[in-house]
Amino acid sequence: MSAVQSLINDVSQKTHALKTAQALYNRQLSPSFNTFDYINTNEVGLSRILAALLDPKGSHAQQENFLRLFVEHCLPVIYKSDNWQIFLNNLEKTEVFLEETTGKSNTQRRMDIYLRCQVGDDSYGICIENKPYAADQLDQMKDYAIELKNRKHKPWHLVYLNEDNDVPSEYSVDTTTLESWITSNQYSHLRFSDLIGWLKACQVECQNHSVSEFIAQLIKFIQKQFMGIQDMSEDNAILDIIKKNAATIDASIKVSNTVNRMKKELIAKLKIDLLAKYKKADYELDISYIGEGRRYEQIRLIIPGYDMGWVCFEFDNADFDRPILGIKFTSVEAAKACSYTEKMKMVLNTMLTNKKVNSSAQWPAYYYFDPQDWKGSSEAWLMINEGTMADKILGEMDVVFNTLKANGCFKKYQFENLV
Repeated sequence: MSAVQSLINDVSQKTHALKTAQALYNRQLSPSFNTFDYINTNEVGLSRILAALLDPKGSHAQQENFLRLFVEHCLPVIYKSDNWQIFLNNLEKTEVFLEETTGKSNTQRRMDIYLRCQVGDDSYGICIENKPYAADQLDQMKDYAIELKNRKHKPWHLVYLNEDNDVPSEYSVDTTTLESWITSNQYSHLRFSDLIGWLKACQVECQNHSVSEFIAQLIKFIQKQFMGIQDMSEDNAILDIIKKNAATIDASIKVSNTVNRMKKELIAKLKIDLLAKYKKADYELDISYIGEGRRYEQIRLIIPGYDMGWVCFEFDNADFDRPILGIKFTSVEAAKACSYTEKMKMVLNTMLTNKKVNSSAQWPAYYYFDPQDWKGSSEAWLMINEGTMADKILGEMDVVFNTLKANGCFKKYQFENLV
């Protein structure tokens, strides 16, 4: 038996044994329970949670310890900078604001999380732009920098928090300006997965069991939502098998090298299935924007005579992960100019009772497609292999199209909004 086949067999047997044990002790372990399944975890909800932990005067009652650990673990350029030492010595004076309006720059944006610390005549400011799901807005980061400057902060710092992009898009800040911030230690990029080290350090120092358990649940949420880790016990068991010896390490690398190829081949099969199962309707199927695994790859239903947008199935993350489904416009400007955007969300929210419909700058109405986790779970890939995923995608896109059409949302674009 080859080392690769032996590795696959060992992993399969181990995961089967873990599932059997979980089934036997399900009532005692409650492995699927997580507090965050019952908490609002949209962008504002996550900002509220992080702001509460960072606040030295927060109800966690751990004073400035969580903030100190955050700077130490997540913002090393501040932690090591001489310009920030007075701030670090006076963390207990820090005020934390949520959705703070940018009044000093007259841009009327909202900073997701804003930290301000006044020490004598010196003022320190940190803006955390939280981007778990939404796309960047035009000049967004540049406007936040202007706001921090206008607030007369001695040193200021911008933090861009997301999981996939290394930097904000040029739509939000141009490359030259961003590089100048980095050179001046005024910018940090932070991934949600980077928060794990900070949160675990908070657990160690936390002296309250309820707060510590809340942090543990937050860690589990981040691992599942942003890292694709469904079950840490299973993940650790597989890791132990992989690291067992040189042969298993070599075999795991060979398996890993073929995973992306397998996904692309299954996506190619999905495209064939979509074409085979697509039936002529009031729209045209377009599968030319999917196949390489880049972020925002999509399947479109093109509506003849309607050039404002399309019904869209899109991967929000790279490597075919986190799909969303809804109506997408050709640009943010087109969405702003259309008089039907609010109606689209209201219609889908009312008619699709089993979906949580959201909206963003370019998406008047969308929801997260189930299965959502295409990175850490095999469910979606098994459905493609079995030929059932194409039916599900086409079926749901058809429902979105017909629901919007029946409620008059695809009327010819009116130009009065451009006058």
